Amino acid sequence: MEFIFEKAVQKDREEIWTVMKEAAQTTKKKEWFAAGDEAYIQEILEGEGFIILAREAKSRELAGFFIVVIPGEKDYMGIYADVPKKDTDKIVHMDTAAVKSSFRGNKLQQKMLEEAEAELMQRMKEKTQTIQYRLCSVHPENTFSLFNMTENGYEIKARTQLYGGLERFVLCKRVILI
Repeated sequence: MEFIFEKAVQKDREEIWTVMKEAAQTTKKKEWFAAGDEAYIQEILEGEGFIILAREAKSRELAGFFIVVIPGEKDYMGIYADVPKKDTDKIVHMDTAAVKSSFRGNKLQQKMLEEAEAELMQRMKEKTQTIQYRLCSVHPENTFSLFNMTENGYEIKARTQLYGGLERFVLCKRVILI
């Protein structure tokens, strides 16, 4: 099966929401996936963040998405990763990844992460930014997501409770442009 990757636009919001709901319903353990709502998706699409979509190449069916948030002063994970307060504006949240159950097993989470990181690298170059802290949170028992992130250079920095008491590892990947 082949997939194409693209950045989401407003018209994709309902499709993203449908996949997010399906992921929340079909995840192995409910506490593994902290789903947002439709307003959250719209907020990302209208803000500085972005959403990478994976579509099945022939049908163009949405197979999955990866949300990247630029939190600014709303960052809540930097403290767990020892990001200096002066670098808050350099924090990015690799926020939510979901793959429709019928498309799982195609390494889409990893491929969407790679697409998201390529977009972030381009943005760093455009802003002449030399350092970026890419943060994410993963449930400690979600070995699939944890493996995807650690294999891509993310390091576990802390274990804490987020999202109303859900157990999470906070991971960080420090990216430096020379």
